[in-house]
Amino acid sequence: MVSTKFRLIAVLLVAFGLPAGIALAGQVTFPGTFPFVAGTPIRAAEVNGTFNSVKSAVDDNATRLAAAESSLAALAGRVTALEAADAARMSFYAEQAVSDANAGADDVWVDVPSAAIPLTLAAPANLRYQLFARIYNYGAAAGTTTNCSVRIVQDDLGTPLVPPATPDTLGDWNGVLTGGGDVPNNSQQVALGGLVNLPAGTYNLKVQVTRKAKAGNSGNCSIFRWSFSRARFFVDLVP
Repeated sequence: MVSTKFRLIAVLLVAFGLPAGIALAGQVTFPGTFPFVAGTPIRAAEVNGTFNSVKSAVDDNATRLAAAESSLAALAGRVTALEAADAARMSFYAEQAVSDANAGADDVWVDVPSAAIPLTLAAPANLRYQLFARIYNYGAAAGTTTNCSVRIVQDDLGTPLVPPATPDTLGDWNGVLTGGGDVPNNSQQVALGGLVNLPAGTYNLKVQVTRKAKAGNSGNCSIFRWSFSRARFFVDLVP
């Protein structure tokens, strides 16, 4: 079976073209009378000319083949580099399960169901993450407010992916929602993203939601399961 690498090399040969003259072999042009005819004299000059023509054509083909091998080696090197770059990039995705994430107690972080990515790094790596979700104030008394926050943690102990200096720094989103009755209302979109370097180790990247302590809090900070609002979590390991 032809390997993927050599299929790609063939495509690159077609796309970028071979050096001029490689595709066609040199042809032998014989001087004088050839082929020799039985019963006729053989002249040294004609014999020498014939062999010189053969030698020239063979040498020309050898030069063309050497150039072709050099071009193939260069393309193989480019394919190897592309394969290595692709192998160094890994992508992961997690989506909230068909269940809600409701945080109804102050400063208690609740896992968003299934929005988790287990990850083991054999060496330090750069991690690019993105989170998209929609947060709601649910079951709140009319006219009250709820202070909500969403974050990404790196383990089951709740260690923030990027330890925040303040609640609103990278990895921690804050938003205030105003209540209006026992229905989902006053939703806000959530978008987190960034690039961090993680040391070697085992991780369980998770999305969490909480209700931040605030006077007059009412209802839940919720990320609902609806298809247009459920949390979607993306992680890429990049060189």
